[in-house]
Amino acid sequence: MLKSENLSKNFGEADVVQELSIELGESEIVGLLGPNGAGKTTAMQMLSGLLKPDSGEVWVEEGSVKEDVSVVFQEAEYDSKLKVKEFMRMMSVLNENRTQMDYFIETVGLDDFRETFLPNLSGGNKKKVNIASGLLKDPDFLLLDEPTSGLDPRAKKNVRTIIEEFSSEKGILVSTHSMEEAEKLCDRIVIIENGEQVISGSPDELISSIEADFVVSAEGEIPDDFEFETIGNKDNFEIRTDKPHLVVKKLVERNLIENLSNLSIQKPGLEDVFFEVTGRRYEESN
Repeated sequence: MLKSENLSKNFGEADVVQELSIELGESEIVGLLGPNGAGKTTAMQMLSGLLKPDSGEVWVEEGSVKEDVSVVFQEAEYDSKLKVKEFMRMMSVLNENRTQMDYFIETVGLDDFRETFLPNLSGGNKKKVNIASGLLKDPDFLLLDEPTSGLDPRAKKNVRTIIEEFSSEKGILVSTHSMEEAEKLCDRIVIIENGEQVISGSPDELISSIEADFVVSAEGEIPDDFEFETIGNKDNFEIRTDKPHLVVKKLVERNLIENLSNLSIQKPGLEDVFFEVTGRRYEESN
């Protein structure tokens, strides 16, 4: 297990990370979730041993951070003269793992791009190269900094699939500012804000720990005497309630539902958790 206890780092007068404690077990995906500037990348640098904390410690039970942890950062610089196979060969030599180069190229879906120069790859395939190079160290724990940032939906899905496949044999820590990604991908989530850890748990645990309403929304007009309080105007509205089924029932009973479009029921999510523990909407911090 990879553990940190009270990791803190200051740059000048700025408290970038404050007393961050994380546990990452084998065969699980943990999300480090927070808005841009929350201290996620600095935390990853300390957890991987690349940056010395001002206080606190990080260690691997029955192992070492140097040998058992690999980190892949969001932005990687490549030699424009290298092809995918040449870059991977170089990384395999540096990591003393020449036998698995082809395996990782094939596993992440880069087999058809071996002869492609690195700058000519799509954003999604560049992310795959990053992940494959990180795996060449054959780490027990893989730290991925914003692995799907900037990708289109299809490329995001492909990268998530790769992460899920390797999580069966490795502990993976994913830093992200995407609520959707954290909720879909991660077994557990650590939310940080301004460098401080504010809450942690599985997505279901975090959501069930707060008192938040469902949101029933639709396009159309609702009469003023409707049984539930509505927010909006004549063109669209939303109703916040812990009994969404009763709202729909009333819409049906009063023959209102036929005149509505795009009716949806949104359950409480991580955005509500963030608001509960910080007092601010997540989009305002992002």
